[in-house]
Amino acid sequence: MKKLITLFFLVSNMFFLKAQEIVVALHYVKVETSHENKLIELEQTYFKQLHKYAIDNSGKIGWDMWKLENDEDENHSTFVYAHLWPSLDVYANNNGWNGQDLFSESEMSRVWEQLSSLNLDGSKTLMTLYKGGFAPVNEKPAEVLQLSFMNVDPTMFYEYEQKELNDFQPNHKNNELVVGWGLHKILDARGEKEEDYVTANFFESMVDVYKNNSMVGPSTKAQKSNYQSILKLREMTRVEMLTLVDGVR
Repeated sequence: MKKLITLFFLVSNMFFLKAQEIVVALHYVKVETSHENKLIELEQTYFKQLHKYAIDNSGKIGWDMWKLENDEDENHSTFVYAHLWPSLDVYANNNGWNGQDLFSESEMSRVWEQLSSLNLDGSKTLMTLYKGGFAPVNEKPAEVLQLSFMNVDPTMFYEYEQKELNDFQPNHKNNELVVGWGLHKILDARGEKEEDYVTANFFESMVDVYKNNSMVGPSTKAQKSNYQSILKLREMTRVEMLTLVDGVR
């Protein structure tokens, strides 16, 4: 199972599995900006190896580390870890720190102490289910990820998914600046006013993001009607721009 397709969202490359089976857990962590480089060092030196062990031995698909670029907190940096699993059952049975014997017990003890000393703040996990999308098949993750969070009327979930997948996915696929796109349903218990879905757009650079946002042209009557119809189904509540720090498959 080494063929990958880029996520979503929710992240860079994924196996060719049924869309409804792929789970992406987004783990948010906040750290003081002065400790940012140390966190990255620990992740790349130790935890990346543990995720690789899980990929090779526990059925995990992949792991990516992203940095939130439009963070309003100047004193802290927010990182988003994307954990990719082929199903909820595989996630539930293997979501742990297996493979720590790759390092000595004393070394891992020091690693956990160093991680604890960073005083990580605001840790939370968002569970999502991949509903569909597209991506090139390669080993190289995209460099930039745009996550757009949507609030949808619960009675219109099906109609919203069909609109995104059937009407808007082709537009993203025909956009040469977009190298991957995915629709994910948020699985955590949600209130009526909270986000229900998230879409993921992948780009090769921030310049491509700017170029994509700068494109303006006349719309046909059909295009206007199509866009107005999705506005009736969902409200975009916020957008997160992330850049890739590291990843493993």
